[in-house]
Amino acid sequence: MLAVVGAMQEEIDLLEQASTITERQTRAGVEVLRGQFRGVDLVLARCGIGKVNATICTQMLIDHYPLDKMIFSGVAGGLLPNMQVGDLVIASHVIQYDMDLTAFGRRHGELPDKGRTIESDPALVQMAADAYDAVFSGEAGGPNLMLGTVVSGDRFIQDPDTLRWLQREFSALATEMEGAAVGYTCDLNGIPFVVIRGLSDTAGSEAASDFSANLSAVCQNSFRLLERLIPMAAHEHAPAMVRVAGAS
Repeated sequence: MLAVVGAMQEEIDLLEQASTITERQTRAGVEVLRGQFRGVDLVLARCGIGKVNATICTQMLIDHYPLDKMIFSGVAGGLLPNMQVGDLVIASHVIQYDMDLTAFGRRHGELPDKGRTIESDPALVQMAADAYDAVFSGEAGGPNLMLGTVVSGDRFIQDPDTLRWLQREFSALATEMEGAAVGYTCDLNGIPFVVIRGLSDTAGSEAASDFSANLSAVCQNSFRLLERLIPMAAHEHAPAMVRVAGAS
């Protein structure tokens, strides 16, 4: 079964409206919708903002539902000067930029047990790129697509110096607040995942006002990609997973 998660209601609204919802449950404070989208069985959840909420939601879904893949979709701030609002980013890798063990000789974002980067599932990344090509190629005024690193931290960033540091330190395309937590949790559980972000702002000094003004339009672009991606991801053969009793 496929799970699709967003942090805010706006990020899952269009998908919820287009789905046939057969069950609603609340677990760990998160409402989980179960149903079908274009004939695909899925669970849909709004995790809430931030890495802690994202981790709780991801682990809860893995523990209580028969998942074999997860897609996280939402908005982010772009870090490169040529990016435009509405552009789409597929995270090939995710990093927790606010993980700081530099006092112990480690790099920013580096975890003792996992290193610095978590890799998205390559097959899901490719399917997401193929879905973009199928939907947007040749469309005048359509969003651009970029594949690369997305960084996550519990902070909405506007100051130019920090944004420049994030891009140069991590070679990151975008910054947000949940993707690396989802990726880390999925990686520990052996669940293939991909993070897809639409740019609601260019993470500059006007980021907060840009975010509110552009949220609806950006979510529309993400939904169009998900419309094509979800059936592709669901019908791709999922590798068998062996879980060890008592393992975390």
